[in-house]
Amino acid sequence: MRIQNYFNEIVNNLYMFQEDDLEKLKHELNCMDIKHLDELLTEGLAMGIHSVTEKKHLAPSKNPHDYMSCSIYHWPNPDTVDGLPYVERDGVDNPEAIHGDKESLRTLTYITYLSALLYYFTNEEKYLDIVVKYNSFWFIEENTKMNPNLRYAQCIPGVNDGEPGGIIDYAASYSYALNLLRILNEKGKLPTSFYQEMRVWHQEFLSWLLSSEQGIIEGNRKNNQGSLYDLLILNISCFIQEEKALVERYYQRLLRRLHEQIDSKGELPYELVRTKSKSYTTMGLKMLLESACLLMNYGYEFKDNEDLVRAYHNVRPHYVKHTWEHMQIKAFDPFRGYYILYLFFKTICMRTEFTMENEEMHWGSILLRKLF
Repeated sequence: MRIQNYFNEIVNNLYMFQEDDLEKLKHELNCMDIKHLDELLTEGLAMGIHSVTEKKHLAPSKNPHDYMSCSIYHWPNPDTVDGLPYVERDGVDNPEAIHGDKESLRTLTYITYLSALLYYFTNEEKYLDIVVKYNSFWFIEENTKMNPNLRYAQCIPGVNDGEPGGIIDYAASYSYALNLLRILNEKGKLPTSFYQEMRVWHQEFLSWLLSSEQGIIEGNRKNNQGSLYDLLILNISCFIQEEKALVERYYQRLLRRLHEQIDSKGELPYELVRTKSKSYTTMGLKMLLESACLLMNYGYEFKDNEDLVRAYHNVRPHYVKHTWEHMQIKAFDPFRGYYILYLFFKTICMRTEFTMENEEMHWGSILLRKLF
Protein backbone atom coordinates (compact mmCIF):
# COMPACT_ATOMS: atom_id res chain seq x y z
CA MET A 1 0.00 0.00 0.00
CA ARG A 2 1.48 3.31 -1.05
CA ILE A 3 2.38 5.29 2.04
CA GLN A 4 0.07 8.17 1.16
CA ASN A 5 -2.84 5.74 0.78
CA TYR A 6 -1.87 4.16 4.09
CA PHE A 7 -2.12 7.52 5.83
CA ASN A 8 -5.71 7.70 4.62
CA GLU A 9 -7.63 6.12 7.52
CA ILE A 10 -4.79 3.89 8.69
CA VAL A 11 -6.71 1.94 11.32
CA ASN A 12 -8.75 0.16 8.65
CA ASN A 13 -5.65 -0.38 6.49
CA LEU A 14 -3.65 -2.42 9.05
CA TYR A 15 -4.18 -6.11 9.72
CA MET A 16 -3.52 -7.86 13.02
CA PHE A 17 -2.27 -11.15 11.63
CA GLN A 18 -1.68 -14.13 13.90
CA GLU A 19 1.03 -16.75 13.48
CA ASP A 20 -1.19 -19.08 11.46
CA ASP A 21 -1.85 -16.27 8.99
CA LEU A 22 1.85 -15.49 8.65
CA GLU A 23 2.75 -19.15 8.13
CA LYS A 24 0.22 -19.46 5.32
CA LEU A 25 1.45 -16.25 3.73
CA LYS A 26 5.06 -17.37 4.00
CA HIS A 27 4.27 -20.41 1.87
CA GLU A 28 1.93 -18.65 -0.56
CA LEU A 29 3.80 -15.44 -1.40
CA ASN A 30 5.99 -15.46 -4.50
CA CYS A 31 9.12 -13.50 -5.40
CA MET A 32 7.12 -10.73 -7.07
CA ASP A 33 4.97 -10.31 -3.97
CA ILE A 34 8.07 -9.92 -1.81
CA LYS A 35 9.52 -7.46 -4.31
CA HIS A 36 6.39 -5.32 -4.14
CA LEU A 37 6.35 -5.35 -0.33
CA ASP A 38 10.01 -4.33 -0.35
CA GLU A 39 9.26 -1.45 -2.72
CA LEU A 40 6.51 -0.26 -0.40
CA LEU A 41 8.91 -0.40 2.54
CA THR A 42 11.40 1.69 0.56
CA GLU A 43 8.76 4.44 0.28
CA GLY A 44 8.44 4.56 4.05
CA LEU A 45 12.19 4.58 4.58
CA ALA A 46 12.51 7.48 2.14
CA MET A 47 10.00 9.45 4.19
CA GLY A 48 11.91 8.89 7.44
CA ILE A 49 10.81 9.65 10.98
CA HIS A 50 11.58 12.36 13.52
CA SER A 51 12.00 12.01 17.25
CA VAL A 52 9.36 13.45 19.57
CA THR A 53 12.14 15.77 20.74
CA GLU A 54 12.31 17.43 17.30
CA LYS A 55 8.80 18.94 17.18
CA LYS A 56 8.48 22.72 16.92
CA HIS A 57 6.17 23.18 19.91
CA LEU A 58 6.61 21.32 23.19
CA ALA A 59 3.78 19.71 25.09
CA PRO A 60 2.42 21.72 28.06
CA SER A 61 4.72 19.67 30.32
CA LYS A 62 7.72 21.30 28.56
CA ASN A 63 9.32 17.85 28.47
CA PRO A 64 10.62 17.30 24.91
CA HIS A 65 10.13 13.55 25.26
CA ASP A 66 6.38 13.84 25.74
CA TYR A 67 4.35 12.90 22.69
CA MET A 68 1.89 15.54 21.49
CA SER A 69 -0.71 15.71 18.72
CA CYS A 70 -3.91 17.56 17.85
CA SER A 71 -7.39 16.17 17.24
CA ILE A 72 -7.71 15.27 13.58
CA TYR A 73 -11.35 16.38 13.21
CA HIS A 74 -11.02 19.79 14.87
CA TRP A 75 -10.44 23.01 12.93
CA PRO A 76 -9.84 26.71 13.72
CA ASN A 77 -13.00 28.47 14.78
CA PRO A 78 -14.17 30.74 11.89
CA ASP A 79 -16.07 32.97 14.33
CA THR A 80 -13.11 34.09 16.44
CA VAL A 81 -10.02 36.16 15.66
CA ASP A 82 -7.54 33.66 17.10
CA GLY A 83 -9.42 30.60 15.85
CA LEU A 84 -10.04 29.37 19.41
CA PRO A 85 -11.64 27.25 20.58
CA TYR A 86 -11.27 24.77 17.71
CA VAL A 87 -14.55 23.32 16.41
CA GLU A 88 -15.35 19.80 15.27
CA ARG A 89 -15.98 18.74 11.67
CA ASP A 90 -16.62 15.02 12.07
CA GLY A 91 -14.94 12.89 9.44
CA VAL A 92 -13.05 15.79 7.85
CA ASP A 93 -9.29 15.52 8.42
CA ASN A 94 -7.42 18.69 9.34
CA PRO A 95 -4.09 18.26 7.46
CA GLU A 96 -2.27 20.30 10.10
CA ALA A 97 -3.16 17.67 12.70
CA ILE A 98 -1.34 14.93 10.77
CA HIS A 99 2.11 16.49 11.04
CA GLY A 100 4.57 16.27 13.92
CA ASP A 101 4.65 13.35 16.35
CA LYS A 102 1.53 11.72 14.89
CA GLU A 103 3.05 11.60 11.40
CA SER A 104 6.32 10.17 12.73
CA LEU A 105 4.56 7.50 14.80
CA ARG A 106 2.46 6.49 11.81
CA THR A 107 5.56 6.31 9.61
CA LEU A 108 7.37 4.25 12.25
CA THR A 109 4.40 1.89 12.19
CA TYR A 110 4.53 1.59 8.40
CA ILE A 111 8.26 0.87 8.41
CA THR A 112 8.12 -1.57 11.33
CA TYR A 113 5.04 -3.38 10.03
CA LEU A 114 6.49 -4.04 6.58
CA SER A 115 10.00 -4.79 7.87
CA ALA A 116 8.64 -7.29 10.39
CA LEU A 117 6.52 -8.99 7.74
CA LEU A 118 9.42 -9.19 5.31
CA TYR A 119 11.76 -10.52 8.00
CA TYR A 120 9.24 -13.23 8.90
CA PHE A 121 8.78 -14.20 5.26
CA THR A 122 12.43 -14.08 4.13
CA ASN A 123 14.65 -14.36 7.24
CA GLU A 124 16.84 -11.67 5.69
CA GLU A 125 18.74 -9.83 8.43
CA LYS A 126 18.50 -6.48 6.67
CA TYR A 127 14.83 -6.30 7.62
CA LEU A 128 15.57 -7.08 11.26
CA ASP A 129 18.23 -4.34 11.23
CA ILE A 130 15.57 -1.85 10.13
CA VAL A 131 13.21 -2.95 12.90
CA VAL A 132 15.87 -2.56 15.57
CA LYS A 133 17.25 0.73 14.25
CA TYR A 134 13.98 2.62 13.94
CA ASN A 135 12.36 1.28 17.08
CA SER A 136 15.44 1.88 19.19
CA PHE A 137 15.41 5.47 17.95
CA TRP A 138 11.75 5.95 18.97
CA PHE A 139 11.47 3.89 22.18
CA ILE A 140 14.93 3.22 23.63
CA GLU A 141 17.71 5.74 22.90
CA GLU A 142 17.96 8.33 25.69
CA ASN A 143 18.18 11.40 23.51
CA THR A 144 15.31 10.56 21.17
CA LYS A 145 12.88 8.22 22.95
CA MET A 146 9.22 8.95 23.63
CA ASN A 147 7.98 8.92 27.22
CA PRO A 148 5.54 6.02 27.79
CA ASN A 149 2.31 8.03 27.94
CA LEU A 150 -0.16 9.80 25.68
CA ARG A 151 -1.16 12.53 28.09
CA TYR A 152 -0.95 15.24 25.41
CA ALA A 153 -2.31 13.30 22.43
CA GLN A 154 -5.14 14.69 20.29
CA CYS A 155 -5.45 17.96 22.17
CA ILE A 156 -8.17 20.39 21.06
CA PRO A 157 -6.69 23.92 20.98
CA GLY A 158 -8.63 26.24 23.21
CA VAL A 159 -10.43 23.31 24.86
CA ASN A 160 -7.90 20.94 26.44
CA ASP A 161 -4.30 19.75 26.27
CA GLY A 162 -5.08 16.08 25.60
CA GLU A 163 -8.03 13.80 24.89
CA PRO A 164 -8.76 10.23 26.08
CA GLY A 165 -9.20 9.49 22.38
CA GLY A 166 -5.53 10.37 21.92
CA ILE A 167 -4.79 6.77 22.88
CA ILE A 168 -5.96 5.97 19.36
CA ASP A 169 -2.77 7.55 17.99
CA TYR A 170 -0.86 4.51 19.23
CA ALA A 171 -3.61 1.90 19.39
CA ALA A 172 -4.75 2.31 15.78
CA SER A 173 -1.25 2.36 14.35
CA TYR A 174 1.82 1.09 16.21
CA SER A 175 -0.15 -1.56 18.08
CA TYR A 176 -0.29 -3.49 14.79
CA ALA A 177 3.48 -3.39 14.41
CA LEU A 178 3.84 -4.49 18.04
CA ASN A 179 1.71 -7.54 17.34
CA LEU A 180 4.21 -8.62 14.67
CA LEU A 181 7.15 -7.99 17.01
CA ARG A 182 5.44 -10.19 19.59
CA ILE A 183 5.19 -13.03 17.08
CA LEU A 184 8.81 -12.58 15.98
CA ASN A 185 9.94 -12.69 19.60
CA GLU A 186 7.93 -15.83 20.30
CA LYS A 187 9.70 -17.42 17.31
CA GLY A 188 13.08 -16.42 18.79
CA LYS A 189 13.74 -13.92 16.01
CA LEU A 190 14.30 -10.70 18.03
CA PRO A 191 17.57 -9.83 19.77
CA THR A 192 17.12 -10.44 23.51
CA SER A 193 18.41 -7.05 24.62
CA PHE A 194 16.18 -5.21 22.13
CA TYR A 195 13.12 -7.14 23.24
CA GLN A 196 13.85 -6.56 26.93
CA GLU A 197 14.17 -2.80 26.46
CA MET A 198 10.97 -2.69 24.40
CA ARG A 199 9.30 -4.77 27.10
CA VAL A 200 10.26 -2.30 29.85
CA TRP A 201 8.89 0.64 27.85
CA HIS A 202 5.60 -1.14 27.21
CA GLN A 203 5.25 -2.26 30.82
CA GLU A 204 5.36 1.40 31.84
CA PHE A 205 2.99 2.35 29.03
CA LEU A 206 0.52 -0.37 30.06
CA SER A 207 0.61 0.89 33.63
CA TRP A 208 -0.26 4.40 32.39
CA LEU A 209 -3.08 3.07 30.19
CA LEU A 210 -4.64 1.16 33.08
CA SER A 211 -4.30 3.86 35.75
CA SER A 212 -4.50 7.26 34.05
CA GLU A 213 -7.73 9.24 33.87
CA GLN A 214 -7.56 9.23 30.07
CA GLY A 215 -7.08 5.48 29.94
CA ILE A 216 -9.95 4.79 32.33
CA ILE A 217 -12.31 7.06 30.36
CA GLU A 218 -11.32 5.46 27.06
CA GLY A 219 -11.79 1.95 28.43
CA ASN A 220 -15.32 2.80 29.56
CA ARG A 221 -16.47 4.08 26.17
CA LYS A 222 -19.14 1.98 24.47
CA ASN A 223 -18.14 2.43 20.82
CA ASN A 224 -15.12 1.51 18.72
CA GLN A 225 -12.84 3.54 21.00
CA GLY A 226 -13.57 1.30 23.98
CA SER A 227 -13.08 -1.81 21.85
CA LEU A 228 -9.79 -0.46 20.51
CA TYR A 229 -8.62 0.27 24.06
CA ASP A 230 -9.36 -3.34 25.09
CA LEU A 231 -7.54 -4.68 22.04
CA LEU A 232 -4.56 -2.50 22.90
CA ILE A 233 -4.44 -3.77 26.49
CA LEU A 234 -4.56 -7.36 25.27
CA ASN A 235 -1.94 -6.76 22.60
CA ILE A 236 0.59 -5.09 24.92
CA SER A 237 -0.03 -7.70 27.63
CA CYS A 238 0.75 -10.44 25.13
CA PHE A 239 3.90 -8.65 23.98
CA ILE A 240 5.28 -8.23 27.51
CA GLN A 241 4.19 -11.81 28.40
CA GLU A 242 1.88 -10.74 31.20
CA GLU A 243 -1.40 -11.65 29.53
CA LYS A 244 -2.52 -14.56 31.72
CA ALA A 245 -3.92 -12.25 34.40
CA LEU A 246 -5.97 -10.37 31.80
CA VAL A 247 -7.25 -12.75 29.13
CA GLU A 248 -10.26 -14.09 31.07
CA ARG A 249 -11.28 -10.58 32.16
CA TYR A 250 -11.02 -9.23 28.62
CA TYR A 251 -12.80 -12.25 27.19
CA GLN A 252 -15.78 -11.41 29.39
CA ARG A 253 -15.48 -7.72 28.42
CA LEU A 254 -15.48 -8.69 24.75
CA LEU A 255 -18.66 -10.75 25.15
CA ARG A 256 -20.34 -7.74 26.77
CA ARG A 257 -19.11 -5.41 24.05
CA LEU A 258 -20.39 -7.69 21.31
CA HIS A 259 -23.82 -7.71 22.89
CA GLU A 260 -23.88 -3.97 23.61
CA GLN A 261 -22.51 -2.76 20.27
CA ILE A 262 -24.28 -5.09 17.81
CA ASP A 263 -28.05 -4.66 17.70
CA SER A 264 -30.81 -7.08 16.72
CA LYS A 265 -30.31 -6.25 13.00
CA GLY A 266 -26.56 -6.86 13.15
CA GLU A 267 -25.81 -3.13 12.87
CA LEU A 268 -23.47 -1.10 15.08
CA PRO A 269 -25.66 1.88 16.04
CA TYR A 270 -22.87 3.75 17.84
CA GLU A 271 -20.99 3.88 14.52
CA LEU A 272 -23.94 4.62 12.21
CA VAL A 273 -24.25 8.16 13.61
CA ARG A 274 -20.85 9.12 12.19
CA THR A 275 -20.33 10.92 8.88
CA LYS A 276 -18.15 8.00 7.74
CA SER A 277 -20.47 5.30 9.05
CA LYS A 278 -19.17 2.51 6.80
CA SER A 279 -15.60 3.26 7.88
CA TYR A 280 -16.59 3.37 11.55
CA THR A 281 -18.75 0.26 11.34
CA THR A 282 -15.74 -1.48 9.80
CA MET A 283 -13.49 -0.13 12.53
CA GLY A 284 -15.92 -1.22 15.23
CA LEU A 285 -16.11 -4.76 13.84
CA LYS A 286 -12.37 -4.86 13.26
CA MET A 287 -11.57 -4.14 16.92
CA LEU A 288 -14.05 -6.73 18.16
CA LEU A 289 -12.94 -9.42 15.71
CA GLU A 290 -9.22 -8.83 16.21
CA SER A 291 -9.67 -9.15 19.98
CA ALA A 292 -11.51 -12.40 19.35
CA CYS A 293 -8.64 -13.69 17.20
CA LEU A 294 -6.11 -12.82 19.91
CA LEU A 295 -8.22 -14.59 22.54
CA MET A 296 -8.58 -17.64 20.31
CA ASN A 297 -4.85 -18.17 20.88
CA TYR A 298 -5.80 -18.96 24.50
CA GLY A 299 -8.54 -21.46 23.73
CA TYR A 300 -11.60 -19.22 23.57
CA GLU A 301 -14.10 -19.80 20.77
CA PHE A 302 -16.62 -17.54 19.05
CA LYS A 303 -18.08 -19.69 16.27
CA ASP A 304 -21.49 -19.83 17.95
CA ASN A 305 -21.62 -16.18 18.99
CA GLU A 306 -25.02 -14.92 17.83
CA ASP A 307 -23.98 -11.25 17.87
CA LEU A 308 -21.13 -11.88 15.43
CA VAL A 309 -23.35 -14.03 13.20
CA ARG A 310 -25.90 -11.21 12.93
CA ALA A 311 -23.19 -8.67 12.18
CA TYR A 312 -21.75 -10.90 9.48
CA HIS A 313 -25.06 -11.27 7.67
CA ASN A 314 -25.60 -7.51 7.88
CA VAL A 315 -22.29 -6.33 6.43
CA ARG A 316 -21.42 -9.19 4.06
CA PRO A 317 -23.47 -7.96 1.08
CA HIS A 318 -22.17 -4.40 1.52
CA TYR A 319 -18.54 -5.52 1.44
CA VAL A 320 -19.11 -7.85 -1.53
CA LYS A 321 -21.30 -5.53 -3.63
CA HIS A 322 -19.71 -2.26 -2.44
CA THR A 323 -23.01 -0.81 -1.24
CA TRP A 324 -23.98 1.22 1.83
CA GLU A 325 -27.23 2.88 2.84
CA HIS A 326 -25.96 5.26 5.53
CA MET A 327 -23.79 8.39 5.45
CA GLN A 328 -20.24 7.87 4.15
CA ILE A 329 -18.60 11.12 3.08
CA LYS A 330 -15.29 9.54 2.09
CA ALA A 331 -14.37 6.82 -0.41
CA PHE A 332 -14.16 3.35 1.13
CA ASP A 333 -11.31 1.02 0.11
CA PRO A 334 -12.89 -2.41 -0.57
CA PHE A 335 -9.92 -4.27 0.91
CA ARG A 336 -10.94 -2.99 4.35
CA GLY A 337 -14.17 -4.91 3.98
CA TYR A 338 -12.46 -8.03 2.62
CA TYR A 339 -10.29 -8.16 5.74
CA ILE A 340 -13.40 -8.10 7.95
CA LEU A 341 -14.86 -10.97 5.94
CA TYR A 342 -11.62 -12.89 6.51
CA LEU A 343 -11.86 -12.26 10.27
CA PHE A 344 -15.44 -13.51 10.24
CA PHE A 345 -14.22 -16.67 8.52
CA LYS A 346 -11.60 -17.18 11.24
CA THR A 347 -13.92 -16.51 14.16
CA ILE A 348 -17.36 -17.88 13.15
CA CYS A 349 -16.35 -20.06 10.17
CA MET A 350 -18.54 -18.14 7.71
CA ARG A 351 -16.95 -18.24 4.26
CA THR A 352 -17.80 -15.62 1.63
CA GLU A 353 -17.28 -16.09 -2.09
CA PHE A 354 -16.53 -12.96 -4.11
CA THR A 355 -14.22 -11.54 -6.77
CA MET A 356 -11.36 -9.48 -5.38
CA GLU A 357 -9.85 -6.58 -7.30
CA ASN A 358 -6.21 -6.85 -8.30
CA GLU A 359 -4.09 -3.87 -7.23
CA GLU A 360 -0.44 -4.61 -7.77
CA MET A 361 1.02 -2.32 -5.08
CA HIS A 362 -1.70 -2.65 -2.45
CA TRP A 363 -0.73 -4.89 0.45
CA GLY A 364 -4.38 -5.84 0.86
CA SER A 365 -4.39 -7.21 -2.65
CA ILE A 366 -1.09 -8.99 -2.08
CA LEU A 367 -1.79 -10.48 1.33
CA LEU A 368 -5.56 -11.00 1.55
CA ARG A 369 -5.68 -12.70 -1.84
CA LYS A 370 -3.31 -15.38 -0.54
CA LEU A 371 -5.24 -15.86 2.69
CA PHE A 372 -8.57 -16.26 0.90
